[in-house]
Amino acid sequence: MTFSLQAALERLRGRGPLLLLPHDNPDPDAIAAALGLERLLATVGLQATLGYGGIIGRAENRAMVRELGIVLVSIDELDFAQFPLIALLDTQPGAGNNSLPQHRAADIVIDHHAPSSGEFSAPWRDVRIDAGATSSIVYGYLQELGLPLDPRTATAFLYALKSETRDLGREAGPMEQRAYMDLLPLADHQKLDRIANPKLGREHFAAVERALRAACCRGELLTANLGELDYPDLVAEVADLLLPFELIHWVFCVGQHNGTVFLSIRTDVPDAHAGELIRRVIGDRGSGGGHGLIAGGRLHQRVAGGAELAAVADQLIERLAEALRITASPSPLLE
Repeated sequence: MTFSLQAALERLRGRGPLLLLPHDNPDPDAIAAALGLERLLATVGLQATLGYGGIIGRAENRAMVRELGIVLVSIDELDFAQFPLIALLDTQPGAGNNSLPQHRAADIVIDHHAPSSGEFSAPWRDVRIDAGATSSIVYGYLQELGLPLDPRTATAFLYALKSETRDLGREAGPMEQRAYMDLLPLADHQKLDRIANPKLGREHFAAVERALRAACCRGELLTANLGELDYPDLVAEVADLLLPFELIHWVFCVGQHNGTVFLSIRTDVPDAHAGELIRRVIGDRGSGGGHGLIAGGRLHQRVAGGAELAAVADQLIERLAEALRITASPSPLLE
């Protein structure tokens, strides 16, 4: 059945309030999608609150929220019973990376990831695995209704596309290309620069130092156990930094935050299916997903860190090496 935006909006008129819930530890794509959907739902008089689980840790993400004055409320401060409607952005029911209560169904689900836990139903379900970003889907809604964008919202969308697709160089399709060009003259480029190039905390450099000391190469695979993380996004942040190493094509980072193990895969191999790969590596021990070149996940089991984390990391690395058919022995990145 063809999705009708107008019909979907009319079904919501007079209802609410609504909770906009991106995935835990939300990234710019999820935040921009929530901000854009808030703008869209206002056209039918629906009040929305932007909530989030986990933390906003990465410096660029914090800068985005600060520079654009985006109000995000931690789920620790929210009562889900006060929200008759819930929208999931950049995530899905059962994905394992959001804070949707088990007893609640989502009324709106907008995402660009392949479902990882089977099919689900929602009155407003728009999952497009051919899209390069969830924010480009929401931007398309605003365009369809001819809603003008203020510089704040345009800047949020543009930074989301810049970070999610690496300035259209990673998994960007026609939707992202059109949106990117539309947004360029509308965005506040001074704020955009401050978001993209924020000051970095000590924890960033400490994690990079740990990663360089722990990193090992196995042929074209580079792995690193980062130990205790100041925030979960550090696994992806460090993986991005390590991928340019000239001798490798795969990066796998593991770390722990508050007892939970987080994983991140990065690759520059075309059609790599990293999202499927990380689900194979995790198996039934946790949840994960992603796209062709990037993927992330977490384990359900709690670990104490130290030797216990090292043992778990070694197991995951062995499973990944086996899946990639890499047999080379590990050697330190820094001799």
